Amino acid sequence: MTDWIDLLQTLTAVPGISGHEDGIAEHMAESFRAYADDVWIDPIFNVIARIGSGQGRKIAVCAHIDTIGMMVKGASANGVRVVRIGGINYKALPGTPVRLHTSAGDIVGVVDVRSAHQARPGDEAVRSDEDIWIYTGGNASGLEITTPITYAPQLIALANGFVMSPYLDDRAGCAVLVALAERLKQTPSPHTVYLIGTVQEETNAIAAQAALAAVQPDIAIFVDGTVSYDTPETVGRGETRLGGGAVLTAFLYISGIGSWHAHPRLRQHLKAVAGREGVPFQQDAVHGLMADSRAAIPLAIPSAVIGLPMRAKHSPAEVLNTVDLDAALALLHAALLDSMEL
Repeated sequence: MTDWIDLLQTLTAVPGISGHEDGIAEHMAESFRAYADDVWIDPIFNVIARIGSGQGRKIAVCAHIDTIGMMVKGASANGVRVVRIGGINYKALPGTPVRLHTSAGDIVGVVDVRSAHQARPGDEAVRSDEDIWIYTGGNASGLEITTPITYAPQLIALANGFVMSPYLDDRAGCAVLVALAERLKQTPSPHTVYLIGTVQEETNAIAAQAALAAVQPDIAIFVDGTVSYDTPETVGRGETRLGGGAVLTAFLYISGIGSWHAHPRLRQHLKAVAGREGVPFQQDAVHGLMADSRAAIPLAIPSAVIGLPMRAKHSPAEVLNTVDLDAALALLHAALLDSMEL
């Protein structure tokens, strides 16, 4: 039985905002080495672990190792101004503890929030980076511009398998990859499996293309956080819920022409495997969400996304249920033991 709490607590505490993934890349590489035949980190910090060299197909299973965050835009004795890296959830920022990662060590800070006794109309919302001010206790003078900033780690295990923490998107996917490596060591796949921790998903969702081009898999499966519709403001907008199983995603779309479609035969195959093995799964098509799966399209690699449903995505208090991690792990392992003929 996978100890998800321990894995998540460790992984969510390692800083690695998009474009600054060297530390989490080393951590993931070390985690894979106990199980993989070969592990390497490419020049942009994608982590690639090869398990097996079977006569079957080459299959990549990917999860992004980067997170959203901020960078220092300006600093003074009074505090820090920032620029966001990726889709920061403004609504949840006021009062959030953060870490500023300097070359001399971390500095602890907090996103300023006006006292309720001094509140003004509009204080309820952060609307842009200009509304964000981080207080560090007066020691921010001389802080280097572009210093990375992350949410301070804080994992809370709630009842009935629910977990709250920053950066479950997508350190939960990374946890599934580490657990999958252990499973494959115990029960090997007939295929050559590449577990890939990808970079820069939160800012461009194409850096994975470099790793896929190097590996040239026949199939690519991406494990990533997805949305749920089980909070009061989202009920009725969809059926996905925490604890309902892994999500087989059919379609993702962001503004303009940024979209991705699951390979229909691959998705149908995963559905068949889940049904045969009794693995709970859900289905969804999502506007306003993208994944590294878009990087498989230019390489003509059939791809699928296994979503991990989450609440409060991109906030310091993301929530998931470990039941869904169990389902994703079981489905991936069962699929990798299958023929995977499309």
